[in-house]
Amino acid sequence: MKKMFIVLAVGTLVGCSAWQNILPMRQERTEPSPHPRFVTEPPYALSNLYEETSAPQMYSVVAARVTNKMLEQTTKIYDKPMRPKLYVMQIKKAGVEHIPDGFYHSRRVTKEMIEGAKTFIPVNEREDADYVLDITVSRLNVQSIQGDVLQYKMILSDKSGNEVGSWMENIRQVQNDDRSWW
Repeated sequence: MKKMFIVLAVGTLVGCSAWQNILPMRQERTEPSPHPRFVTEPPYALSNLYEETSAPQMYSVVAARVTNKMLEQTTKIYDKPMRPKLYVMQIKKAGVEHIPDGFYHSRRVTKEMIEGAKTFIPVNEREDADYVLDITVSRLNVQSIQGDVLQYKMILSDKSGNEVGSWMENIRQVQNDDRSWW
């Protein structure tokens, strides 16, 4: 009799614990899950994914092009025993609507190219410079061209503010699926 009582008691306890473990499973089905869900969508459903991710590289390409033009055409200035000091200003945005971010790449590329070419001595204070390099990026709306056109313009001025030269390059967004800039 004692054995039967023990078996019934153990069976009842097992059944109760199983019933308690089933209740949270039933509640999870009706209540939202506290765990994060990962939803995968096709990349075309994300509107600006490709537009914004290629912007820093795009600025690096256009900055290198314009900086090369500037260095090639200013040999009279820096082809002296004492290299002139140059201050590269912060980049300005101009034009219409949204311009993709990534300007820090272009300014850094320009400064690194000038340092590497050993033409000018880059300085951190405008007052210490013999020349100032002003950079402007603008977005253009051209009706005959599909896609966006960005204009990258550099103006070199002397200490007194007289313009020594200006260089400009345009880059256009390609009309394909990923909307890249080259």
